[in-house]
Amino acid sequence: MEKPLCARWRRSLTRLVLAVTLSMTTGEFIEVQKLSFDELRIRFGLPSSCEPALTALNTDPGADRMMVAIECRGKPGPPAPRTPGERPQPRPAGKGS
Repeated sequence: MEKPLCARWRRSLTRLVLAVTLSMTTGEFIEVQKLSFDELRIRFGLPSSCEPALTALNTDPGADRMMVAIECRGKPGPPAPRTPGERPQPRPAGKGS
């Protein structure tokens, strides 16, 4: 049975990544790095369902400004429940140790 279009869109939208790029001084970036997830959400107006991640790029070591990307990824959901007596799937031969 095919899932309704609305349910498929909702599932697809939850996989989106929100990203913002800002220009900051080195001092500003250091201060932002010290913030908790909750403080980052408040400061940048992010939804409560995201886990912010910071990445900085500075190609000029003499410059005091850098580009900072703030990515907001959806929090991972709880693992799917296993039924009693269910065995984990075997790993394919030759993959890993």
